[in-house]
Amino acid sequence: MKRTLTAICAFLLLAYNVSAAAPDQQQRFEKANQLYRQKQYTEAAGIYQQLIDEGYHQPQLFTNAGNAWYKANKTGLAIYNYEKALARDPFNKSAHHNLSVANQRVEGYVNDLPLLFFQQWWLHLQHFHSPNGWAVGAVIFFWLLIAGIITMLIVPSFKPALLRWGTGVATLLFFFYLTIGISTYVTANAHNEGIIMGSTVKVKAAPDQGSKDMFELHEGVKVQVTDATQEYCKILLPDGKTGWLACAEIRRL
Repeated sequence: MKRTLTAICAFLLLAYNVSAAAPDQQQRFEKANQLYRQKQYTEAAGIYQQLIDEGYHQPQLFTNAGNAWYKANKTGLAIYNYEKALARDPFNKSAHHNLSVANQRVEGYVNDLPLLFFQQWWLHLQHFHSPNGWAVGAVIFFWLLIAGIITMLIVPSFKPALLRWGTGVATLLFFFYLTIGISTYVTANAHNEGIIMGSTVKVKAAPDQGSKDMFELHEGVKVQVTDATQEYCKILLPDGKTGWLACAEIRRL
C-alpha cells in the first residue's frame, strides 16, 4: 500500500511539473516574439535557441529562430535553422522562402539540384508520419499479423476468406511501415550535411593543416560530409567540388 501511494504521489508530481512547464515555455516563446517585434533580434534568437536546445523542435520555432538570426546578421545560424525547419516540414513555404532570401547573402552559394517528381513523392510519403509514427504502425500491424496466423493455426476449421485477406493486408502493411520507418529514422539521424559557420574557411586538399589550399567557403554554405577523421571532414558541394576542412567549422544538420 505504501509503495502504491508513493507511486501515485510521484505520478501526480510529474504531471504537475509537466503542466507547469508548458505555460512557462509558451511565455518564453511569446517573450521572444515580443523581443523580435522590438527589433532586439539577438536576444529573441537566444530565447528561441534555448527552447530548441531544451528539445522543442517545432518547425515554426526553427523558422522564428532563423528569422531572428537573419535579422541579427548571423547568416550561418539563420540558414541552419531554416534547414532544420524544412527537415521536419519539407513543404513549409515560409521556411523555403526565407531560406532562399538568406542564401542570397551567401558568397559563392550554389543552388541545390531540384528534386525529381519521384523524389518529391518519396519525401511526401516519408513525412506522412513521424519516425515514431511509422514505428508504432509497424508494431500494430505486426501484432495483427501474428494474431491472424495464430487464429488460423489454433482453429484450422476457422479460415474465412476475410481472415485470410486481413492477414495478408496486415503482412503487406507491416513490411511497408517497417521499410518507411527505417528509412525515415536513418534520414533523421544521418547528420551527413552541415552549414559552414566561419566567415571564411580554407578548404584543403588533404586532412592536414599544411596541405594545399583548394578553395574558400563562406558562412552559410551548405555542404555534404562524405568522410571524416578526428579533426577534419571531407566535404562535397552541389557543383562536385570536394576537399577537407576542420570539422569545427561545420554545424551538422
